[in-house]
This record gives sequence, structure tokens and C-alpha cells, in this order.
Amino acid sequence: MAKKATKKSTAKTYSRVAAEFTAGAMKRKLDAKMMERAKLHALDTFAAMISGADMEPGIQAIKYAKQFASNSGSSGVIASKIRTNAVVAALANGMTAHADETDDSNQFSLTHPGCAVIPAALAMAEREKSTGLEFLKSVAVGYDVCAKIGMALGGEKFVRVTGKDSHAVAGCLGAAAAAASLAKLDVDRTAVALSYATQSASGLATLFRDPYHVEKAFVFAGLPARGGIEAAMMVQSGMTGVPDPLDGEVNFFKANYHQGDIAQSFATFGKPYEILRTNIKRWSVGSPAQAVMDALYALITKYKIKPSDVVKAEVFLSPRSAQVVDRRSMLDINVQYLSAVMILDGTLSFAASHDFTRAKTATVQAMLKKVTLLTDDKLGGEGQAKNPRQGAAAIYLKDGRRVYHHAKAVRGTAENPMTVDEVETKAHDLIKPVLGAKNAGAILKAMATLDKAKSVDKLVALMQGK
Repeated sequence: MAKKATKKSTAKTYSRVAAEFTAGAMKRKLDAKMMERAKLHALDTFAAMISGADMEPGIQAIKYAKQFASNSGSSGVIASKIRTNAVVAALANGMTAHADETDDSNQFSLTHPGCAVIPAALAMAEREKSTGLEFLKSVAVGYDVCAKIGMALGGEKFVRVTGKDSHAVAGCLGAAAAAASLAKLDVDRTAVALSYATQSASGLATLFRDPYHVEKAFVFAGLPARGGIEAAMMVQSGMTGVPDPLDGEVNFFKANYHQGDIAQSFATFGKPYEILRTNIKRWSVGSPAQAVMDALYALITKYKIKPSDVVKAEVFLSPRSAQVVDRRSMLDINVQYLSAVMILDGTLSFAASHDFTRAKTATVQAMLKKVTLLTDDKLGGEGQAKNPRQGAAAIYLKDGRRVYHHAKAVRGTAENPMTVDEVETKAHDLIKPVLGAKNAGAILKAMATLDKAKSVDKLVALMQGK
């Protein structure tokens, strides 16, 4: 008796899904909304690079890159005159992009896509003489791969169970995707580039013990940007390798003890693009502190509160968020210090959120004694994926009133996005002290028409202060 033919499965491997999505980046159109978001996130990250160049992680990264400087270098180190190879430029620009906490973040995957993806994309775009539109398309695909990998790993659970850093591990594959798309690798070679990226994807949560943010800048950004672009360049040069790193008995996810749903994450590539759900920070502080800053700012402006009016202040976060920002040595993720300065100034500037000298003053120390951090399980965290980052604040006034505000949707998130003007104002304020008002204005102008630019060379020259 003849056997019935077995229906061949048409299911694609995870490696193939990611490779096809990445390799198809240049053929897909960016609609008006995607184009705007890609430009805004690129601008926000460039501003972070430029402002970060004057901070210790940026200073050290640029000093390192200087060793490899060459007049014939393909790529520029932002906020410096250095030209070097694309790998070193990606590393240095990554570290300046995360020299503090002003760069973007994706709360659903526990990643900072911009500081890993954009440095790799920019260095590769220079090397390949890519158009501005090609650069923006690479940014969109890189963000998506970074975030989808982060979600498949499990985000917060992944970090807690493994001790590894999700920003670095997922960021490396996101950076590789952006660089591979600009190198215009076909599907098969893109899969191998992602395989090389899985070999480089690393980073330990020990980084949080660095009080000066230098190793943090490397792990969050320099490490994945370097590993991602290097993976794409090795395959571009002809290196061969494994075509299915995300599948099989031994694979990337199993080796990393993933805690997320891989199938669910991989079913949503481009649906929506994660760049549409990635936060642009209003305040230059760690993500968990954003909601508290929003809440305090809302109270201060609504009730016209002066520092002398305040008897005490209580700020509220989920237990996990509170743990991240509770009296940290890095001021830009120390919620008590940030709250004290917000009350004293009525706002929170980039300079104030990094001012170690001011932190020791009697005025700040006196206000710090009035600030208490409390936890509330209802303010986000696991199981509340739609809004995992919430916060609240209560201020007790001398006239006996207690005023309270719950920030349910942080300014800059998909639920409460910043306007184009707000992002441009933030970028101008970050760029101006380093490169001057004229260059800041020119950079904003160049970004507005980047999709029409024949290359990114003029933009890079402006960001190098030329």
C-alpha cells in the first residue's frame, strides 16, 4: 500500500526570519510616521553622542580611538576631529552616546537601541557611502531586531536569572542588522553576520557597580556597536559561518537561558516597528526616574511650588524601579538627588543632573533630607507590560496641603510622545555647549532633510565641528 505523501513544513527558522527581515530593509518603504521617528531617534542619539563627548566615558572613549586615527579612515568619531576605521568609530560613538542617561530606551525589551544601533549604522553608512535614506532604513531595522531579540531573551527576567546585560546582548544583534542591511548582504550572508554577532554578544550586569558610568557606556553601547558592525564587515569581506545561530539543539537563545517567548517576538517583526514604541527621554536621567521627574514637575508647575513651601516630599516607584535608582552613586540615576534638584530648580537641566559638586552643597543636602523614596507594586513592573514605567510624587506643603500626582504615561513614551519641537529643543540644548549654537542649528537643519541627502558625510562633518 502506497504511503501518503508527508506535507512539507513551510515554517521558517528563527534565523531565517531575522535574516530575511534584515536583508529586505532597503527594499521596504518608510511611511511618513516611520520617517519622522527614525529622524527623531537619530537626532536624539546624535545629541547624546555630542554631549557625552565632554563626559568621562566619552573623554576616555575618544582618547582610545585616537590611537587608531588615520587621515584615510572611513568613519568619523563625533565631537572630535578623528577619522578612523568603522569598528573603532562605532565603539567610540557608542560610548559617547551612552556616556550618561539621555539616550532612548525600549521598555518592553529592556534595551537602549539607539546607543548601540545608530553608532554602527553611522560608521557603516560612511564606509559604504550610503544615502541618508538608506541610513534611516538601517536604523529602523536595527531597532526592531534589537528590541525583538531583547523581548525573546526576556528583558528583566533575563537579567535577573543570568546576570547578563540585555542591552548589550540584544544591542549587538541590532547593530549587526543595521550594518548588514547597509552592506546589502543577501539573506544567506545576513544570517551568517547575525551568527557572528551572537558570538560577540556579551555583557555582564556587573557594569552597574561602576560609579563613573565608563564601563556602563561600554557594555550598553560601545561593546554591541563594535560587535555588530564587525560581524557584518567580516561576512562582507567573504568570511563564512553558521547560517542558523538562533535554531538547533545548540543555539543563541538556549545558551543564554532565554526567559521570553521567542515565537511571539519573532512573529511581530515590523508589526509594529519597535522604533515607534521606543522612548525618547524628556529628562537626561535613568529611565526608572523619568516618571518621578514628570510627577514632580507637574506638581511644581500646577501649584507654583517654591522650595521654601516644601515640608517633605515622597516619591513612589515599583519595587524593581526603586531598586535601580535608590541613592545610586551615579547622580543621573539617583532619584533622591534628582528629586531634590527638581524641587529646588523647578526643572531639571542636563548640567544639574550630573553636578557632583552641587550634590555636596548644604542647600541640596538639606532638600535631600526631605525626600523619601517609597515603593508601590501598582506602579508598573512585570505583568504590566503596557505601562511598566510609572511613578508618582506627593509634596507636603507648609500650609498643610498634600498634593499628589501619578505619572501614568511618561513624557516621551508612545502613550505620551514628545513633539518634534520638544526633541529638537532637547537636542539643541545638548549640542550647543559642545559645538556651539551655529553648528547645533546646522545639524538640526541637516537632519530635517536627511532622507534626501546623497550621503551622511555633510552631517558627520557638522557633528565633528568642521
